[in-house]
Amino acid sequence: MQLCNEDVANEDAAKIAAMYKFSTGTTVGVIGERLHRYVSADLAFQNERSRYGTWLVVSQQLTPQDSLHFGWAHAFKAEGDPGQHNSGTLTTDGGAASYAPNDNQADMLTAAYKHMYSENLTWYTNVAATFNGPSAHYDLGAGGRGVTTDCHDASNASGGINSAPQCWTGTTLVGISTGLQWKF
Repeated sequence: MQLCNEDVANEDAAKIAAMYKFSTGTTVGVIGERLHRYVSADLAFQNERSRYGTWLVVSQQLTPQDSLHFGWAHAFKAEGDPGQHNSGTLTTDGGAASYAPNDNQADMLTAAYKHMYSENLTWYTNVAATFNGPSAHYDLGAGGRGVTTDCHDASNASGGINSAPQCWTGTTLVGISTGLQWKF
């Protein structure tokens, strides 16, 4: 019960960003972030929320109506890892079990095309792919909208301390989205 109570902890984050638009219609932007969760030392082994992250974006205006956008995000290895459904232990070549490597870093690549029909109406299509490290379980929603795909095999996920969300680590997830955006 003590560890359960200690697991409620304060968190903070810091982010710095810069963006520049060149006269050629090319825009380049970068973000650096630091996330930190203040857990007690006896829970540091499972602290997957303290980490660094980066984002790079390059956009090109092709015509007054058409633009291309590319992005790369990197989540650095976290300080700890609570272990997930398939990452608590790994099997060595000799068949022995070992602890997971805690390689929970991940990369995400994105590409988008936009066409403006008017000042208010834009059609877009985009693709995003997340490449998780062996212990990472970063998720993609459909088109990046938060509907998770790597935890879909939930078993006994009713909540509480004994629940088992069954997230699968180390997966590569790809999402494609297209749609219309209307600005009021």
